[in-house]
Amino acid sequence: MKNKRIAFIVILALLYIPTQAQIKFGIRGGINSSNVKLEGFDNPDYRLDYKSSQVGFHFGVISQIKFAMVFVQPELLFTTARTDISLYDVADDIKTIGKQSFNKLDLPIMAGVKLGPLKLQAGPVASVILNSKSDLLEENGIELAYKGLTIGYQAGIGLELGSLLLDVKYEGNLSKLGDGVTIGGEDFNFDQRLNQIIFSIGFLF
Repeated sequence: MKNKRIAFIVILALLYIPTQAQIKFGIRGGINSSNVKLEGFDNPDYRLDYKSSQVGFHFGVISQIKFAMVFVQPELLFTTARTDISLYDVADDIKTIGKQSFNKLDLPIMAGVKLGPLKLQAGPVASVILNSKSDLLEENGIELAYKGLTIGYQAGIGLELGSLLLDVKYEGNLSKLGDGVTIGGEDFNFDQRLNQIIFSIGFLF
C-alpha cells in the first residue's frame, strides 16, 4: 500500500511539473578568451608551447526550462577558439610565434537557480572539434592530433532581465583536447587541454 502511494505521488508530480514549467527558446552569441595547456611534450628537435590567448566568438541557439527558481538551459553553439603558439627549432636556434585556431560545436547543459535577476549556474559541456589550423605548424610539417569529442564543464554567473540574458562563465576540460603530435612521420604523446572565459548575451522568445 505504501509503494502504491509513493507511485501515485510521483505520477502526480510528473503530471504537475510540465504544466507549471516555463519553456522558452532563444539565441545566444558573444566572445571567448581561450587558453591551451600543453604538458608532457618531449622532442629533441622542437619545443612547442602555447602563449597568449586571442579573442574568439560563439553563436547559436538555446532553450530554457524553468520551474520556480530552478532552471535547466541546454545550448548548441558554434565556437571559434584562437591562441598564439610558439615553436622553437633547437638545431637552428630559431623561435617562431604563429596563430592556432579551432572551430568546434559546443553543447553545454547548464543548471542553476535564479535569485531575482541573478543566476548561478553550472553544468557539463560536450565539444566536437570540427577543424583546426596553424600555418606555423603546417609550414614545418608538424601535425597535431585532436580528439573528435571532449567533455568539460562550465560554471558562472549571469543576469536575466526580462528576455535579455547576460552571462560570464569559465570552461574547463575533463578530457584531453589532443594527445599527440606528428613530426617527420614520428608520433609524440602529450596532454593538451583547452580552457575558456566566456562572455555572452542572449535573448529568449
